[in-house]
Amino acid sequence: MRLHKFQLIGLLLSINCIFISARDNLRLADVRTLGMGGNGVTHAVLFNPALLAWQDRKDARIDYFNRYSIKELATVSGGFCLPNRILPAGLHIASFGYDEYRESMFRLSVGKQLNDCWALGVSVQYALLQSVIFETDASRLSTDIGASFRPAEYWFLSLSVINFPSVSLNSESVDSERIAAYLIELGVNWQMMDDLLLTGGLAHNREAPLCASMGMEYRPFPDFHLRAGVKTSPFLPSVGAGYAFAGVTVDVVMIYHPILGVSTGIGLSCSF
Repeated sequence: MRLHKFQLIGLLLSINCIFISARDNLRLADVRTLGMGGNGVTHAVLFNPALLAWQDRKDARIDYFNRYSIKELATVSGGFCLPNRILPAGLHIASFGYDEYRESMFRLSVGKQLNDCWALGVSVQYALLQSVIFETDASRLSTDIGASFRPAEYWFLSLSVINFPSVSLNSESVDSERIAAYLIELGVNWQMMDDLLLTGGLAHNREAPLCASMGMEYRPFPDFHLRAGVKTSPFLPSVGAGYAFAGVTVDVVMIYHPILGVSTGIGLSCSF
């Protein structure tokens, strides 16, 4: 019976990799970003360390994302960003899976604003796979490089190269790229109005030569946001919302897959 459980979860993991197109289960945008199509390069420090340079407040957050209502395919991630005049820094951790199959990541990032328009950032992350299914562990050390450009008040562009270069530490019998998949992302934000943000992006990885995303965030009332977006390869529409109170923001998202069904997520963040 226990063996059948491992086989079933292994099958679910394989299906997840096939239909999500990216094999990196740990590199998941925060719940707010997922509600706008998942274009992390312009919104999430986890996808672009250069974003640290533009933050003016400390920020801590935790996100839980459950794929297709299967708890074994859930990702939990958290992070803390510390802006300062010398070298803004961030710390992130993420975990995917369950007791018999666990992927984990520990990440340290720094960013620096070069002038009024440009910022650069770099991060180093250690990813670990612990699995009874594979009967061995695997680990990988990798680097991200990011850049961001603000040509005008209402426009923001970003580019990041994720998990390159990277090196396997002890994974001769396991494909360790499943925990540190190579990815290039390019994104743009347009603050069309004070209450309306439009965003879009392009991504390239080993499984999907070109993946596009676009989304919007609208604020109908103070401290309340509505979000919608879509991502290709495969086609994944998403909707979300966020509400802020007493310095704390709660975000929720729902993403629909035409074959596998609905995924949901909730996030909690605090700025101070």
